[in-house]
Amino acid sequence: MDDKFEIKLLVGGIYYPLTIDRKDEALYREAARRINDKLSRYRERFPQLSEEKYFVMTAIHISLINQMWEQHNDTSPYKNRIEAMSAEIDSFLDGKS
Repeated sequence: MDDKFEIKLLVGGIYYPLTIDRKDEALYREAARRINDKLSRYRERFPQLSEEKYFVMTAIHISLINQMWEQHNDTSPYKNRIEAMSAEIDSFLDGKS
């Protein structure tokens, strides 16, 4: 069975044909829904702007959210602290031997 298939996503009034993994269909459709929602909000709030600007504003918004999640999921401070604590424990145990 082929796990890839083509869907057509309607984003900003334009259909985009995409070949995707079948298991990811819901993710793509939800992404399109969120983009369309954000575009609609910008169109309502700033009716004087061009279509291009709505898309750019939406891209900035999505990129910002993505960056915030990346920072939120950054485990390096925990890793650094664990390494420091591990070194302290090793040092303590070496002193006990």
